[in-house]
Amino acid sequence: MLLRVFTPASFFSVCGWAGRVVVCLAVAGFPMAGQYGDARRGVEILSQRNCTQCHSLRGAGGTTAPDLARRSSKEFTPATMSATMWNHGPVMWRAMESKGLEVPPLGVTEIADLYAHFYSIRYFDHAGDAGRGKSLFTSKKCGTCHALTSQGEQRRGPPVSQWPAIADRIRWTAHLWNHSAAMMAEMEKSGIRWPTFTVQEMIDLLVWVRNMPGKPDASPALVFDDPAAGEKLFTQRGCDRCHTMGVTEAGKIDLVGLTRDARTFTELGARMWNHLPQMRSRAAASKMDFPVLSENEMSQLIAFLFAKRYFEEKGQPARGGRLFASRKCGACHDQSGVAGPSLKSKAGQFSAPQMASAVWQHGPKMLSQMEKQGVHWPTFTGPEMADLIAFLNHR
Repeated sequence: MLLRVFTPASFFSVCGWAGRVVVCLAVAGFPMAGQYGDARRGVEILSQRNCTQCHSLRGAGGTTAPDLARRSSKEFTPATMSATMWNHGPVMWRAMESKGLEVPPLGVTEIADLYAHFYSIRYFDHAGDAGRGKSLFTSKKCGTCHALTSQGEQRRGPPVSQWPAIADRIRWTAHLWNHSAAMMAEMEKSGIRWPTFTVQEMIDLLVWVRNMPGKPDASPALVFDDPAAGEKLFTQRGCDRCHTMGVTEAGKIDLVGLTRDARTFTELGARMWNHLPQMRSRAAASKMDFPVLSENEMSQLIAFLFAKRYFEEKGQPARGGRLFASRKCGACHDQSGVAGPSLKSKAGQFSAPQMASAVWQHGPKMLSQMEKQGVHWPTFTGPEMADLIAFLNHR
């Protein structure tokens, strides 16, 4: 699942989606929960599936619905987007019907492609502030080693204007990872402490760099390869000496079990950057060579994290169970003689893209049946969707 992001948000990526029925899930044949996609196909799907008849994309397309490339003031996560597609499904289907458009089926892979696109344009990140980002470049002493342009005084690090990997998140991540030792040495010579960044600070810095004069606006291209290669690398490069993936083990950090509300690539980058000194120190204490990672290897490792659901919100199964009961999902699921399929047999295979795909593929028929029965279409908040997914996965 080769994760490559070509977007101006790449800089410092390591330096930093009440009624009686819930969606009739077509769970048969679902791939693993860590579904992944291709942002380039996601952009094409927006056009091919008539999304841009109503929505615009960077100002081009329909005008009756929000621009899908621009964030609103509302915070979005994958589960929130899934909930939004569920909540607004009836309105969107009726709008398409009024335009004489057919409601296209969107499979899990296609939804994953759409999600990849939204990840690549940092749609799930918090809003950033370029002014704060500029101040951070100074306060974190980045300018000690990096000039803004090649004009004027030459410094030890390449000027920001010449960073060749600015539009490739994985290439940039690998570069910083592999050159962290040299950067630490230079900082020690200059008496500079290793700077750390909060996620918001990293986002602000990204926004500032992206909006620098002359900086090209690269199109997103988040592409995936086989996550199994990343799993092998996780062991081969010694990551498993300090980390686990979904398992509690004394003396190790469980990357999947970290208590987080939502995860983005920027958050992962910030965490990696902040912990590079500790990681290098622990490797040295264990007499272990700090691994050098090629761009493909870094891509595979991050893809492995994606497949292991590192980037998904952590819902609460207990709250999800109460939702399942209060929304009377059992009226159509998980008991004999009901219309919907069993969900228990697919525990562990649910994700935000799958929930979004299921409502889009089966929602129109469900809505028709619910209207005949006088049942109101239920709505969900983003956290509620995350809780419902957690419940379905942990029964």
